[in-house]
Amino acid sequence: MPVLVCFGDCLTAREVDDKGNERLTSRIRGALDEWIVINAGSTPTSREGVSRFQSDVLSYQPDYVTIFFGTQEACLIDGSDISEFERNIGYMVNNLPPERVILISPSPVMNEENASVTNLKIEGYADRIRFLAKKFGTRHIDLWQLIHESRKSKTLYEKDGVQLSSRGYKLITKEVLKSLGRKTRLKPMIKLF
Repeated sequence: MPVLVCFGDCLTAREVDDKGNERLTSRIRGALDEWIVINAGSTPTSREGVSRFQSDVLSYQPDYVTIFFGTQEACLIDGSDISEFERNIGYMVNNLPPERVILISPSPVMNEENASVTNLKIEGYADRIRFLAKKFGTRHIDLWQLIHESRKSKTLYEKDGVQLSSRGYKLITKEVLKSLGRKTRLKPMIKLF
C-alpha cells in the first residue's frame, strides 16, 4: 500500500473539527482507501517541524508527503522569519525525492483585526513555497492563489478566520488528489461524532 504523510501545522492537525466534520487527512484517507494516510500535523512552525521530521515523516518511509506550513507561523510573534522558514522547508524537501513532495502554500487569514498586515507576511511565505517548489521541482498546490481566486473565500474558513472550514478542506483535498493523479470524486462527508 502506498503511504502518504500529511505534515504541517494546525491546519493539518486533527482528524475532525469541533463539529465532527472531517479535516484534511481524514478526507484524503476516505478518498484513497487503498492507501495508508498518516496525519503528522500539529507543529506550529517549520522550526519545530524540522525537529520532528525524522520521527514523524521519514520513519514511515513515505511514498508521498504533503508539507503545509506558514499560515500559523506567520501569525505568531515568535514564529520563524521568512529566511528561516525557507531553510526549514528546504531541509525537508532536500531529504525526500522531489517527485514525492507536494508543497502547499499557506492560506491567507480572514476576520482578523490586522488581517491585511498578517496577510502581507503570509504572502511572503507563500512566495517562498512557490520558489522552493520551482527550485526543487516538487508538486505545488498554490492554496494562497486558489483562495484569492475563490468568489466564496469566506466560506472556506471557520469563524476564527484562520482554521479552514469543511469547504476549505474539501478544496485542499481535491487539489492533493489531483496532484497525485487521482480522481477527485470525494465520498460523501460524514460526521465522526
